[in-house]
Amino acid sequence: MDKKIVGVNAGKIWHVLNEVDGISIPELARKVNLSVESTALAVGWLARENKVFIERKNGLVEVYNESHMTFSFG
Repeated sequence: MDKKIVGVNAGKIWHVLNEVDGISIPELARKVNLSVESTALAVGWLARENKVFIERKNGLVEVYNESHMTFSFG
């Protein structure tokens, strides 16, 4: 797949992630009308840029935008 297409798909996913608290890969794929594989590639692109937080929850991979991750000290 062309890197430009992956980048465009990452942009679509980024917009959705700013609207939801967290979403599974299959649900995200349906929301942006992409295959699960194309969605996973785009999420990987965003992960490489530290734009998303990925977590396994109840057997599914959930994706959140980077603002979901909060740190507390002490």
